[in-house]
Amino acid sequence: MTRILDVARMHTIAWVGQLAWPWGIMAISLGVNLLIFASIDEAAPGKNTTGGLASLYIVCAIVAAASISQVFPFALGMGVTRRTFYLATVLVNVVQAVVYGILLYLLNLIEGATGGFGIQLRFFRIPYIDVDNGLLQIAVYAVPFLFLNFLAVFASVWYVRFGMNGLLGAGAALILVTGLLVALITWQGWFGDIWQWLSSQHQVSLLVGWPALIAAVAALGGMAAIRRANA
Repeated sequence: MTRILDVARMHTIAWVGQLAWPWGIMAISLGVNLLIFASIDEAAPGKNTTGGLASLYIVCAIVAAASISQVFPFALGMGVTRRTFYLATVLVNVVQAVVYGILLYLLNLIEGATGGFGIQLRFFRIPYIDVDNGLLQIAVYAVPFLFLNFLAVFASVWYVRFGMNGLLGAGAALILVTGLLVALITWQGWFGDIWQWLSSQHQVSLLVGWPALIAAVAALGGMAAIRRANA
């Protein structure tokens, strides 16, 4: 465990990418949305909702993918095993998700206490993902980080392992399988049943349960792929 913690510190060397860029871009997005909605004389009730928060998740996923190509060769050069490096990467992403989830929850409270920053803006309190339970709200914010980051890490590891041809081949295979599934569902008329199943899912399942499961599968897939990856 001590070795994993030591390797995890390698990721903190690039703190600008890990912290400054994601939150800086989100702050810019928040500022732009504040200016836009403040300039509207009278917005319709409930229309001051924005998806600008997604910028934080997207940039974090990009940074997570880049951490493999940037830190992995250095770690191998330092004699770190692939297993230790990957476990350290998983640890960093899990801690990051929890900490960022807590920070977003605090910003959620500030937004609520200030009446949407004085203009009823819903930047952090997005409908449907805004829940009453504090711990659940943190999980709702945190799990998407794990979902996107581990998918990005898996894609990056796959690229390191198989190169560009392998990455494009996997993408082509994914498109093919997805297309065949859509064709099958359309042919069998299953869209109504699928929509009914999704509608019957609890909010916690859709926001936390299923994304966490997919994140775990992606993390395990990355662990399997990195065993033979070379920098």
